[in-house]
Amino acid sequence: MIAKLTGGINELRPSEVIIDVQGVGYLCSIPLTTYMKLQGQKSVTLHIYTLHRDDQLKLFGFSTCEEKNMFTVLMGISGVGPALALSILSGVSIDELVDAVRSGNMAMLMKIPGIGKAKAEKLVFELTRKIAKLEPLCTVAPRASSVKNDSLDALVSLGFDEQIANRVVDALVGENPDIGTEELIKAALKHL
Repeated sequence: MIAKLTGGINELRPSEVIIDVQGVGYLCSIPLTTYMKLQGQKSVTLHIYTLHRDDQLKLFGFSTCEEKNMFTVLMGISGVGPALALSILSGVSIDELVDAVRSGNMAMLMKIPGIGKAKAEKLVFELTRKIAKLEPLCTVAPRASSVKNDSLDALVSLGFDEQIANRVVDALVGENPDIGTEELIKAALKHL
């Protein structure tokens, strides 16, 4: 099984990369997050998930071990194949996914192409049972993400654009991870 590849980038597209390792080109499917990190790079090291089925051998590459591990967790859910798992990792960050599972925020998951209400409910249910495996992959502490969600919900309910509010809240939480909900909302209002 191939677990890691290091080599030159031969071709790079938003959904795949060809890595040249000593004259052999390996085609790896990648999430959008990995694509963004590889732009402008000449060489790369990717963590690889090898999928071997009856008639196919497919490689999936990730810029971080955490992304690969999340992909593995997602692949363990019935009804989630490699294409949907990559779509999920391309649509939301690991922190956002874990946060959506903790808070039962299906609306966030339904924004990802290929996920409707039933699939979002199933993902939240299945991933809640695997939350112990997800926690180590997350970089935001549970308290901070809960404060972030509560603050973001309050700002959106006040009529602010969700994406803009999310960027402001992320920046403020990054500056002060121990900030409280009320204090975060007040600080965000000053920036908005």
